[in-house]
Amino acid sequence: MFDDSFPDPWEAGSLDQVSSSNHAAPTKDVLLDQGADRHQVLRDLRHRISTVSVDASRSATPQVMGTPEGLGTLDDTGQLLPVAAPLAAVLPRGGLARGSVISVRGQGATSLLFTLLSGPPAAWSAIVGMPGVGLLAAAEFGIDLARVVVVPEPGPDVLQVLSILMDGVDMIAVALPPIAAPAPARQRVLTGRLRQRGAVLLVMGPWPGADLVLTTRWEGWTGLGKGHGRLRDRELIVDVAGRGAAAGRGNRAALLLRSDRTAVEIVAAPLAPVRVEPNAFEPVAEVG
Repeated sequence: MFDDSFPDPWEAGSLDQVSSSNHAAPTKDVLLDQGADRHQVLRDLRHRISTVSVDASRSATPQVMGTPEGLGTLDDTGQLLPVAAPLAAVLPRGGLARGSVISVRGQGATSLLFTLLSGPPAAWSAIVGMPGVGLLAAAEFGIDLARVVVVPEPGPDVLQVLSILMDGVDMIAVALPPIAAPAPARQRVLTGRLRQRGAVLLVMGPWPGADLVLTTRWEGWTGLGKGHGRLRDRELIVDVAGRGAAAGRGNRAALLLRSDRTAVEIVAAPLAPVRVEPNAFEPVAEVG
């Protein structure tokens, strides 16, 4: 069985480390001094995020009407962040609603995370609590690393770090340690601030009451021949659940992640039909 904790070439590094290394832009790394006073650490983070907010306002570009190739329909109101077209077709609103919490779990969760982060054009994002994340792989998915804030070690008060990041970025991806699971009261405060600031929180793992729960599994590799070739394409199955409009829908997407050594293209893969074996069900007795 595939273990998501085991390094995967799509997620922990790059499919072609040599050819990709020249294409990765530097991220805005935020290394918090865990030995410093807690309040000083948080003040420093607020200052850094304020510079991100200024950069974002200066470099913001008008929203382009229409649908860029490979993305779902853009939302004219700005309340939805676009996602890859195969995912947009199965999400309740066709994108990620600002102010929502998305739980991402299962085999290949990091690849799905990169897929989501690469969707919105010119968006700022943050990656929190993932010191081993493969940034070269992220760049191959199309994520602009110059617009990524990385906080590899957020310290014991990760929820406060998330609250500060909401002031400056559009999407926050976080891996919460078990001891940092929020109490219900603090969770309500955090989600309320999330809605107020219009950010999207992508949680690697469970989150009580998440708006969307995206559960993934790998379906297989392609590209290898008989004793030759290289791994190129991989199929990822995504099951969609959640609350509200997502409850009880049972939607599923099949993503084909195509690699050409320096980039990963996300396209729809055909869903395998559900097969029912003969005599799988007991016959129903005739009445009358």
